[in-house]
Amino acid sequence: MLKEKIYIVDYEVVSPIGIGRDRIIESIRKNRDAESEIKRVNVAGLPFTRAAEIKKDLTYLLDSEDEIYRKVCPFDRKFELLVACYGLMKERSESLRNKLKTEKTGVILGIGADVAPFELFEKEIIAFLNEDKNPIVELYLSLNENGTKLNLMNNPYDLYSMYLADKFDAGAFQKTVLTACVSSTQAIAFGYDHIKRGEAEVVVTGGTDSIVNTLAMISFGKLGVIPESGEGKSCKPFDSNRRGTLSGECAGIVILASEKFVKENDLEPIAEVMGYGNTLDAYKITAPDPEGDSMVRAVEQAVSSSMIRVEDIDYINAHGTGTRHNDLLELRSLERALGPQMKRIPISSTKDRHGHAIAAAGVQEICVLLELMKHKIIPKNLNLNTPCDDTFNLVKENYSSPINVAISNNFAFGGINTVLILKNERD
Repeated sequence: MLKEKIYIVDYEVVSPIGIGRDRIIESIRKNRDAESEIKRVNVAGLPFTRAAEIKKDLTYLLDSEDEIYRKVCPFDRKFELLVACYGLMKERSESLRNKLKTEKTGVILGIGADVAPFELFEKEIIAFLNEDKNPIVELYLSLNENGTKLNLMNNPYDLYSMYLADKFDAGAFQKTVLTACVSSTQAIAFGYDHIKRGEAEVVVTGGTDSIVNTLAMISFGKLGVIPESGEGKSCKPFDSNRRGTLSGECAGIVILASEKFVKENDLEPIAEVMGYGNTLDAYKITAPDPEGDSMVRAVEQAVSSSMIRVEDIDYINAHGTGTRHNDLLELRSLERALGPQMKRIPISSTKDRHGHAIAAAGVQEICVLLELMKHKIIPKNLNLNTPCDDTFNLVKENYSSPINVAISNNFAFGGINTVLILKNERD
C-alpha cells in the first residue's frame, strides 16, 4: 500500500543573504556571504564584532500590520523577522486561506530564547534605580499595559505561532518548539506527523530567531563556538582551519499539505517531505555524544522512513557549523549511516554564507535547499581551502546539477538530531 504523500506547497524566508526566496539564489550563484560588521547592536568592547546580520530596513513589510504589531517589532527581533516574512507571502497566503478548514489547519514554529533589550531602556532603568525600585518589575508594569499578549520586553513563547494562526485562521493547534538548532527542523517534522495522523490537512511550520545580540554572542563566545573577529572569514565549514560558526538571524515559513488537500484544491506541490529522523543522545547540554551514535540513528531513521536507497540521494545539505567538533563528527556519522558509497554524494553547508540562525537554522536551510532544487545548483563550501577529510565529496565550486532527492541535517545542543529528506516536485 502506497503511503499518502506530504508536500511543501509554499515557503518564504527573510535571510541575511536575501529578503525573500527569490533573492536567495542570486547570492548563492555569486558566492556572496553576509558576514559584516554588526550595526544594529552595540558590540563595543566585545571581541565579536561581525555577524550575518539583516541590514535592510524591514518596515516596508510591516506597513499593513496592526499598530500594536508595528510597535512591538523594534523591541522583539524574532517577532519583527516573522512579521516581515509573512508580509512577503501575504497575498499568496490570503489566497490559500480561502481553501483552508479552520479545524484542519495547525501551526508549529521553532523559536529561540527571548533576549530582553535592556539597552533600549537605559534611562528608565537608571530612573527606577534612583527611586530605589526594582527596574525589571517597573519596566514590565510601565511598558506592557496594552491589554494584549504583546509586550516590549519578553513576549510569551506561544505568541509567534498564535500570530500565524490568526493569519491562516488555524484552529487545530498552535505549538512552539524550543530545541536550539533543530527547533524549526523539528517544527517541519512534527507538522509532517500531524498530517500523517490525520490531525490536520495543512500545517504552517518554520521558525524565527536572532543571535545577533550581546547576550547570545557572549554566551556562545564563552562556549568557544563563535570565533573572535579578526582577519579572514569567521565560518569555514569542513576546513582544517575552522574556528567556529557565524552568528546569524532569520525567519522562515514552510507550509505543508496532505496529498489529498493538494489534489482537491488543484495545487502544484513544490517538494515532498519524504520522511525524517529525530533522536536525542542526552550526552551533554553543550555538546553531542563524541561517538555520534544518535546522529547516525537520525540519518538511518530518515532514510528508512523515506524508503529510499543511498544511491537515490543527490545532495546533502549539511549542518556544517564550522566548529572544531561538529564538522568531522557529522561526516563520520553520515558515512556510518549511509555506508562508504555516500562519499560520492556532494556535501556542503551554507552557514558560511548566511550564518547560524539557531532556532531558525533548519527552516533557513530548507528554504535555501528548495531554491537550489528549483535552479539545479549544487553550492560550494564557500571558505573551504584545506578539507578536514578529503575522502568526502566536499563541494569546492558551484556547479549545475539536478537535485531530485536531498538530505538536510540539523544537530543541536543537548545532542538533539533532526534529519529531513526532501524530493523535488518541480520540473
